[in-house]
Amino acid sequence: PRGLDRTSMLERLLIAAIVVGAVALAIALTRRLLALRDRRILTRIRAARPSQPEQSLTTPKIIYFTTTSCVVCKVQQQPAIEELLEKLPELQIDKYDAVEERELADRYGVLTVPTTAVYDRDGELVSINRGFAPAAVLYAQATGAEVMLDGGQEMAAERIESPQN
Repeated sequence: PRGLDRTSMLERLLIAAIVVGAVALAIALTRRLLALRDRRILTRIRAARPSQPEQSLTTPKIIYFTTTSCVVCKVQQQPAIEELLEKLPELQIDKYDAVEERELADRYGVLTVPTTAVYDRDGELVSINRGFAPAAVLYAQATGAEVMLDGGQEMAAERIESPQN
């Protein structure tokens, strides 16, 4: 009887290890596919950008996709963008309704709102953030600064902090 208990326990452990391995593999493959999709989107957007020097930016820019029914956009993303504008008043924000501007949203690969596309001062697309992006993250992406995150539960309330000298 003891041998049977150990055998069934080993079988259960083996099955659990296989399931965990399969889930880990699925996550890794999904991340890889999403990274490839993001690279294709970035390449397509960068290729469409005019390369004339007179059209380059001198200030960072955020393209912000939202919808009229997006609660996260109103409650979290909009206050984060307002905080960012206090810290970077020269920041240009282009706000679009992802439903009304479907062609533009498709070009940026918008599948969820809020989505933000961040351009640096040189007009280079730095990042596309799907879902809520805290002000500290947007600031770091737009300016090339280091991200100062508290993490955990405080993520939604993160503040932009200047690097300490």
